[in-house]
Amino acid sequence: MNNFSLGRLAAVLLLSLLSILGSIRTLYAQGDKTVGADYVPGDAVAVAVLNVADPLQSPAMEFYPIEVANAWARRELGMPATAIDRVKIVVGAPGPAGPLAAFVIHLHTDFDVDAVSAELVQTGNPETVDGKTAYPIVDTPLVLHVKDSRTVLISTRSYLDTVLRSAESNVERGALARLASLVPHTGTLTTVLAMEPVRPMVNGFVQMQREQIPPSLAEFTKIPDLLEAVLLRVDLQEDHSKVQLVMLATDEESADQLSGIFQNGLQMGQQMFLAQATADIEGDDEIAKATEQYMQRLSSKMVTMMTPQQDGRRLTLTATAGNSVATQGVLISLLLPAVQAAREAARRTSSANNLKQIGLAMYLYHDVHTKFPGDITSDDGTPLLSWRVAILPFIEQTQLYEQFKLDEPWDSPNNLPLMKQMPAVFVHPGISTKEAQTVYQRPTGEGLPDASQERSMRDFIDGLSNTILVLETPGDRAVQWTRPDDIELPADNPLQPLTENRKGGFHALFGDGAVNFLSESLDPAFFKTLLTYAGREPVGQLP
Repeated sequence: MNNFSLGRLAAVLLLSLLSILGSIRTLYAQGDKTVGADYVPGDAVAVAVLNVADPLQSPAMEFYPIEVANAWARRELGMPATAIDRVKIVVGAPGPAGPLAAFVIHLHTDFDVDAVSAELVQTGNPETVDGKTAYPIVDTPLVLHVKDSRTVLISTRSYLDTVLRSAESNVERGALARLASLVPHTGTLTTVLAMEPVRPMVNGFVQMQREQIPPSLAEFTKIPDLLEAVLLRVDLQEDHSKVQLVMLATDEESADQLSGIFQNGLQMGQQMFLAQATADIEGDDEIAKATEQYMQRLSSKMVTMMTPQQDGRRLTLTATAGNSVATQGVLISLLLPAVQAAREAARRTSSANNLKQIGLAMYLYHDVHTKFPGDITSDDGTPLLSWRVAILPFIEQTQLYEQFKLDEPWDSPNNLPLMKQMPAVFVHPGISTKEAQTVYQRPTGEGLPDASQERSMRDFIDGLSNTILVLETPGDRAVQWTRPDDIELPADNPLQPLTENRKGGFHALFGDGAVNFLSESLDPAFFKTLLTYAGREPVGQLP
């Protein structure tokens, strides 16, 4: 299973955890203040209420830049931030129109739309949305609507009328609205997330990825069906600040299964933490042994602190002011390996997308010129500019391309300054290089489809899907992107320059446009067959 699939799996698990909420009538007794069903449409999947004015004036917030927040709000909104009583945030199920969201802002003072900064809201250019006056918010798909002097809505255009109608008393309430009318809101932030609208989507996505999920993670796919409700509450008070996450299972048996899944997850996290924390401990002297004992004790304490407390079918995880620092340390320590893995997966995904764009540009070039691009040369064949310059018009960089003098070398007085304008597609997100250098290069060597000349598809006797066009090289092998220069691979061990200063492997763009991640443990002989375009060698499948 590749890192991209792991990243998608992590996203699914996170969505499952944060998107699950069914009925919670038995979760809490109705209090004096609830999240409330007003402004919650029937298709909403999440609602949150955030108190603003009271927390901003609380002694617990004295270390935060309240003055700055008030100054910004006065300049941009015409009122201080403390004039905002509370904000209700509503998120709808995504559809063809894209994400749906609305912010209902309740104020202590009257709102004057003319006092709002024109750089924030186009107050001088109102438009009509479903018969209601709305003001576009600059550089966003959102609009601002003044319902009354002390109620302002910021919403996506297609959701504004739906949210306003849901505030009426005679509308039929959906599942989330009914739940929101029961959940108490007594702290700073209360969030309710509904499972019913997204359960089919979550389970469908999990089902699609089931074959790629490692056995060690398979049990996590059960979470959407075992959980009935999730509620997150944040209470910021000077003497008893608290964050509480409550998960309600469908029944006690499901709660037992959930508890077991979380325990297994925490143990996996503990093992990852210990493996990383002790990796650099050398020797077996007393200090080394004591350090390992400390890491073991710390990780065990982390597991204890992060274990939800079970009461019937309710699982509760609470962090108070007394243990918030320790809890943050626990979270960081347990999640650090996962975060690093997620970052690496994101970087790999981003780099793969860069190569896909380069591959598409090469194909578009072929459509126009009937050949894949090579270096730009003079009449006598002297290389002047890289093939990367040749594909600029096909990566939406025509304006930059037209600034080059194609009959001059890359370092001419005209062309050299343009090197600083390297397009983002040539920038690797995780590999450090010198300014204007790129790691995306064509393999150079005898029998390889290098950039020394343009070749058509019919030249690839070995097959386009069996031939590498572009490689992701190490940072110390990077080249100036406009210079007609690419990585030269030795015939006896072509993998060596690509793996000597990196771990894991590298991406490669194949002639058919596919991008594959090749492991550093790949057989060099097999890799060599992937480099030639007309070697007529038998080529197997990628491992």
